[in-house]
Amino acid sequence: MLFDKNGFYMIEPHNDYDFAVDIINGNIPGPKMYDPSEALKMGNLFPSLYNQYKDYKPRDLKVYTEREKLLLEIQKLDFSINDLNLYLDLNPDDRDAYRIFKSYVEECKKKKDSYMRIFGPIMLDDITDEYEWSKGVWPWEEGGM
Repeated sequence: MLFDKNGFYMIEPHNDYDFAVDIINGNIPGPKMYDPSEALKMGNLFPSLYNQYKDYKPRDLKVYTEREKLLLEIQKLDFSINDLNLYLDLNPDDRDAYRIFKSYVEECKKKKDSYMRIFGPIMLDDITDEYEWSKGVWPWEEGGM
């Protein structure tokens, strides 16, 4: 007889492990996750939830400038943070997922601070000494992204 991590009887085994054995041993594994780069490319942080559309093959995004590279790193982290946030809404006691969530949030803050120092504000609410939002080059003016 198999039970899921919440103690509910399972008709079929879920994923590649037996929850009942993990519960008895006190070791309840969290979900497997893609790294932020792969998650953005696949459109899902969790491989078990990825469902390929027909013959579509995800591909890597190409960047041409340092600005695009930094924006892409921020986008990868933001995507993973949002997906983990949804997961944690349903699984608030998953300490491993929360630890990863916190590390992504901290890393993303650092990347955004770095971007702001070099290229100016990234969001409207990023306050600087001057109103800089409309100054500079917009992403579509550079070509690329």
